[in-house]
Amino acid sequence: MKVIKKNLSLAFAVVLIFSVTVLNSVWGSIPTETIEKARDATILVATEGDNAGGFGTGVVIDPSGIAITNYHVIHRAELIRVFFYDPDDLNYYEADVIGIDPVADLALLQIKVREDMLPLTYLNIEPENFLIGEEVVAIGHMLGLQWSVTQGTLNNLERPGKITPYVTILQHSAQINKGNSGGPLINKNGDVVGINTYILLPKGGWSGIAYAIRGDNVHRSVEQIKETGTVEYTALKIGLRNMNEFFVKRFQKEFPNEKIPTGIFGMIAMNVEEGDWSYEHGMRNFDILVAFDGTPVNYLFTLKDLIKEYKPGDVVKLIVIRNSHFITIDYELGSMDFKDYLEFYDKSIQDQFEEKPARPQEEEQKDSPQVTPAPQDPIPVPEGLLPRVPHSEDDNDKP
Repeated sequence: MKVIKKNLSLAFAVVLIFSVTVLNSVWGSIPTETIEKARDATILVATEGDNAGGFGTGVVIDPSGIAITNYHVIHRAELIRVFFYDPDDLNYYEADVIGIDPVADLALLQIKVREDMLPLTYLNIEPENFLIGEEVVAIGHMLGLQWSVTQGTLNNLERPGKITPYVTILQHSAQINKGNSGGPLINKNGDVVGINTYILLPKGGWSGIAYAIRGDNVHRSVEQIKETGTVEYTALKIGLRNMNEFFVKRFQKEFPNEKIPTGIFGMIAMNVEEGDWSYEHGMRNFDILVAFDGTPVNYLFTLKDLIKEYKPGDVVKLIVIRNSHFITIDYELGSMDFKDYLEFYDKSIQDQFEEKPARPQEEEQKDSPQVTPAPQDPIPVPEGLLPRVPHSEDDNDKP
């Protein structure tokens, strides 16, 4: 027995050593030089204005000084100042807004830097390769701790967006907090797989759940803004709700005279009123959408992937159930109106960066295309964080 125990102990030790080696190879797969380059491309974004003031993170994505951050970081800002990771350069550099995408919570900035600073260190946006379990690093200014670096993994590749399911979100475990908004989430190649935007924060503190706007969404927004100055989203313009059991129970309690057919999977139209786009194009309240242009649909996230292949003005065939009958509607697709989103940001400017876990009866609301609270970074700028040394085009000396 003693021999067996010794052999087992030796085997366990070998397994343990092997496991540690494997873990080290996985968790240490992002080279230091890659992280340092990402740090150099990461900026601190400080804002001022009557209805704005605070700071967030951004990342340079073009050597000419084009950077991206969260829209909520610069919402209603009258002055945007940018700082680089350079102990020898305490100047701030003003930035202009090139374009915004409030649906995805993104803003594109042009930083006004000196000619002798070009080309700037920048990162590429990864538009398509996202791997579950992939190691990632987040860089930002969490709680005012500037250029903090944290490590984690990608835990889910397709979460619905906080503001709308038409935007795809990555779930990851790299720790972020207030101040990280707009910062890069990078992979082992140093490419931006996502832009950090909000966290799930229960009362107990850090939950290990963070969210970033997926790289393909970021890439799409950036390219459209560069080309046209704005971003266009194709939309059904119908208030749809997933028909899960929690919603069905609540619906039947609120509308006892309306019967939902049993055994039917789809999405129910809510708040369709005369004069609405959806009403004018054939939809009615409580219609149950079961197919989109020949493809069965029963989940908003799936519908989003179908819609993005179309353009505003395209006509598609919707199959709906109305009064227990199947009806086909030739339906013209519209585009999202930024006005609703901008008004939403105004109302939620004091809302927080955290997302509270939804109660079971609220789950269906997470998938609704209607606007839901966006993250904010209302942290006042720490005293002494922002040097009061404006950049001058005529002064190339560093303070």
